[in-house]
Amino acid sequence: MSQFQCTAETSQQAGSLQDLPGYLMPARAFFFVIVEEPGRDGFLVRKIYASSKSPYLSNMQLSPLQMLSETHPERYGLIPKSPGSSVSVAEHVMGKNQSSFISTSSIFPEGSPRFEGRSIFIDVQKIQQAGARLVTTDEILRDLAQYKAQHPHLAKRIDQIASYVRDIDKEVLIEGKRVPASAVFTPSSLSATQGLVRTARVVQVLGIALTAYDLTTATQESIRVGNAKPISAELVRQAGGWGAAWAGFKVGGLAGAALGVETGPGLVATGLVGGIIFGAAGYFGADWVADHIYEN
Repeated sequence: MSQFQCTAETSQQAGSLQDLPGYLMPARAFFFVIVEEPGRDGFLVRKIYASSKSPYLSNMQLSPLQMLSETHPERYGLIPKSPGSSVSVAEHVMGKNQSSFISTSSIFPEGSPRFEGRSIFIDVQKIQQAGARLVTTDEILRDLAQYKAQHPHLAKRIDQIASYVRDIDKEVLIEGKRVPASAVFTPSSLSATQGLVRTARVVQVLGIALTAYDLTTATQESIRVGNAKPISAELVRQAGGWGAAWAGFKVGGLAGAALGVETGPGLVATGLVGGIIFGAAGYFGADWVADHIYEN
């Protein structure tokens, strides 16, 4: 007989039954799939150039990296035309775009109707985590009002720009050295990432349900031996594993960025790998501690 088969004698009486306990499955399943939902604090929208062959781009005399930033920010991030420039908020929205600001719109997902081009979505939470500062529509309008008081001869033009900012563009400025590529999504990459998040949530729930088996087994063992050590040890194992998985996602994401994997969905995938690797390491560390409580 194999270890998965057994025989047992039963009564000859018709309908008699005998319960046979099955073998316990020595499995502990952990699914370290932890992802951060994109756009938790909203998105900003920017219209970008579809091609580097645009005459307008050519006239800007941009560096190769700045050119890539203008046409493929989802890969290379967004870089202001002149980081560290003294150009003010009002001067930027009036046309001096060689500044430290990047113009966007808070109209999601359409963006400003005054501009044509390919739309990208910028995750507000991610750019703030990267150290960028947002200049809201109201702040832009206040700066324009102050600029108008200092330059009354430009009042008519300033009023027109203010109406664009307030009524049409819903303009918001990003001030910072760089918007990381991980904060930039295209319509297709955003859809794919959101789909991954929804799938990950299902897998995560499944993972938690599977670990409940071990808790049941540990509880039965505690009852059998007459003390709480088995269930206590199992709680340490599982809590340590899940906690390390979350830390692993963070470490994995940073490791991916260091390797150049910064694109929105790419970073999520890297984070998942980090969660699996570092989460598993965290689990085995917790398991080692738990074995000192009660070895299984």
